[in-house]
Amino acid sequence: MPTIEVIMVVVFTLTIFLSALLLFGVQPMAGKMLLPFLGGTPGVWNTCMMFFQAILLLGYLWAHGISKLRALPQLILHVGLLIAAVVALPLSMNRMDFSSDWLVHQPVLWLVAALGLGVGLPFMALSTSSPLLQAWFARQDHPRAHDPYFLYAASNAGSLLALLAFPLLVEPLFGVREQATGWSGGFVALAVLMGICGVMTLKASPDYQGKTSLPREAAGADDAPAPTSRQKGLWILYAFVPSSLMLGVTTYITTDVAAFPLLWVIPLAIFIASFIVVFSSLKLNLPLLGRVMSLLGTALLIGWMMGATNPAWLLLPLHVLFFALVTLVLHGRLAASRPSAKYLTGFYLYMSIGGLLGGVFNTLLAPLLFTSIWEYPLVLILACALRPQSAADLADPDLPWKRAAPLVATLLMLGSVWLLKRSEFVHTDVLSFMLLAVPAVIAYSQVERPARFGLGLLGIFMAASLVSVEYDTVFKKRTFYGVVEILKSDTEYRMIHGGTFHGHALIEDEGCTPQNYYDLRGPMGSLFELYRNHVTTRRMAVIGLGLGSHACYAEPVDSLTFYELDPAVIEAAKGFGNVGRSPTAELDYVAGDARIQLQQRESGDPYGMLIIDAFSSDAIPIHLLTVEAIELYLSRIEDDGLIAVHISNRYFDLIPVLRGLADAHDLEFRVVDDVHLSDQEIAEGRVASTWGVLTRDAKKAQALEALDPRWQTYTGPAVTWTDNHAAVNGLWIF
Repeated sequence: MPTIEVIMVVVFTLTIFLSALLLFGVQPMAGKMLLPFLGGTPGVWNTCMMFFQAILLLGYLWAHGISKLRALPQLILHVGLLIAAVVALPLSMNRMDFSSDWLVHQPVLWLVAALGLGVGLPFMALSTSSPLLQAWFARQDHPRAHDPYFLYAASNAGSLLALLAFPLLVEPLFGVREQATGWSGGFVALAVLMGICGVMTLKASPDYQGKTSLPREAAGADDAPAPTSRQKGLWILYAFVPSSLMLGVTTYITTDVAAFPLLWVIPLAIFIASFIVVFSSLKLNLPLLGRVMSLLGTALLIGWMMGATNPAWLLLPLHVLFFALVTLVLHGRLAASRPSAKYLTGFYLYMSIGGLLGGVFNTLLAPLLFTSIWEYPLVLILACALRPQSAADLADPDLPWKRAAPLVATLLMLGSVWLLKRSEFVHTDVLSFMLLAVPAVIAYSQVERPARFGLGLLGIFMAASLVSVEYDTVFKKRTFYGVVEILKSDTEYRMIHGGTFHGHALIEDEGCTPQNYYDLRGPMGSLFELYRNHVTTRRMAVIGLGLGSHACYAEPVDSLTFYELDPAVIEAAKGFGNVGRSPTAELDYVAGDARIQLQQRESGDPYGMLIIDAFSSDAIPIHLLTVEAIELYLSRIEDDGLIAVHISNRYFDLIPVLRGLADAHDLEFRVVDDVHLSDQEIAEGRVASTWGVLTRDAKKAQALEALDPRWQTYTGPAVTWTDNHAAVNGLWIF
């Protein structure tokens, strides 16, 4: 029969495990609930993370504060918090007004308010659990009470399981409503378990036992020295860097390398897994890991400065590996400096402050301070500067020439910049690499002195940022949704959103010639021919603006409305895009999520054609491709109108999704996979693309096939997405 000591460990471990499972299960679930309001941009995830880090800090403050009280007041206060959180269930994101101007012009404020009303109180109650349960266990008369950090490993295991289970099991099998219901049931179970742990703590208290002192394990902790101010500052710094880098690498890999939102969970899972490792009994060689981290970081920094985004299959794992090394090294330094159980809640409090500062820096400060995603390389450099030194590093002679290495590397990089700007050399990737690599090698020669090495990298980065070749930047603006940039060459303007090319406009084109995906020889040419000759209503709507190439197809009799999520894109397109050259007599722009804006457009003439072209790189706006979304679109177009969807994607085959939507609404469906282009067409700027068309009118679908035989009926499998349930599993392209 299990002893009371075994039962105590099981109950506390199960409680903290369930708490962490719920804590990190709610984060991707909340992100899924928010998708219909703000889309799938990295800014949504970063703001969610900042919010959760802030609430986590409040939870740690609560735990730190009440842990100083006697057991009975602690139990009463915490049970009250849990009851209030239960009353706030179920979780919902529908408590905010989605028609508010905040949603368009102040998305961060709207998002924080929506999260606070939707999940704030239950998350606050959950965030108290880990430090409070460990503090309670430290008060028990138990052999392991002097070092309750083993419970932290159980907490992180629950967190990691939640993050992995959501994309692999929860999202594919359950809809949002079922997820919220199951989560609420788990929270009630946790409240019961917390009550049991509280009663155990109450029974172990001196008041309950009629004693005048604490149990021996807690009393023995009184001799432990209090953490110094320097130690607290280092705890904050060691927590800040991985937190900021987690958001930075997430933004980078989802905008500049490979943009699909499932990647968002990978850095967070690594972040949590590192805590499991460093707080376990496993002994890590932190200086060696730090040296590898610095070498890889230097290589990635060179790639970042060169603008390298391909091959994605290589760069993506390397950035993720670097982040994993950073978390192991700096979280390892946190674990190595953890205090005795007496100061446990304070330790977690300072860790939480560092984590929150990382979120605030990336989400609030960086968009104000930088017009590019500079926070990622800057924190990368800071991570390298915090590498722990080994005994061999400290024994390495500090020669005078080595002290000058950062300055030499910076001056050499400045010289390289001057050479690029003023010489007649043809700019090539090889030349760029050589000009960057030599200063980087000089800086790396000081890797034994991490702070000096970091200064060298910083000098190289700042000097390299002065380089601009081939294109001049004529417009650049950073918003919640990313960085919008217009680059000018001798012949064209190019729009870059994040790291993704979003169209170009010829400078000397007096008319309006559609380019790239929208080439007259491509699917758009035959689609607009159908629209002109067979659709009675000459009103169009386009979801997704870019540089407005769709406007080139408009005629004076047409009216055209663009629905664009990012106001900065509208500003850029008006100044440098094709829309100003369009012959259409009526052109309008609507900022904000297209589905919300169309929902609010209850009056007005229906459209003859609605084009959905809102994909940001390969990120999928799932909420625009659900059964409910198509139902809305059908209510906003004529009975013989067309719904055209651009579904080109490197990672997912979305044709089955359109087939499922067609089946759900009994629509005709035609698709074209225009990928077989000649070398000449590619040289002329034409780009391969995949499009689908949905319509109620069978004659329109037949006419489209007659105009262009590339448009075909699709008889393959169907996948149905709804607002309640949509998953990309099974749609991967390998």
